[in-house]
Amino acid sequence: MKSTFLLSFMLLFSVAVFAQTPIDGLQKQNLAYLESQESEGYEFRSQIITEFDLANASQDVNIKLSKDYTYIVVALGDSNIPKIALDIKPSKNAKMESLSIDGSAAGQSFKLSPTKSGRFKISINVSDLDEGQTGFISFMVLRK
Repeated sequence: MKSTFLLSFMLLFSVAVFAQTPIDGLQKQNLAYLESQESEGYEFRSQIITEFDLANASQDVNIKLSKDYTYIVVALGDSNIPKIALDIKPSKNAKMESLSIDGSAAGQSFKLSPTKSGRFKISINVSDLDEGQTGFISFMVLRK
């Protein structure tokens, strides 16, 4: 009886230690996305990983973009993030195309071709979070 209990405890302990967390899944998703875009000629420029909850469901990023490059701006969420929306301003200063995201996690991606160089404000908005629910979002910028 003791050995069965000890074996069960050790099995549960090892499962808990080696269990994948939502942020581990997000990192794997990031890597797959980056590899697919790099094969298209894009190079990694920057990444921010930040935590979102109901009280902090919107965050802004200000970034300088050059008219000499085409950019991919993407936000990918871990398994705790239900929906993500990106709002890019001034959108009139860039040709924008929505890109599809492979996989089951939440995310949104745009290809941007600025018509003039300057600062862009990108708002990352999470919706449908439950009270007490938190999750992580990876915001990345690639260029070509």
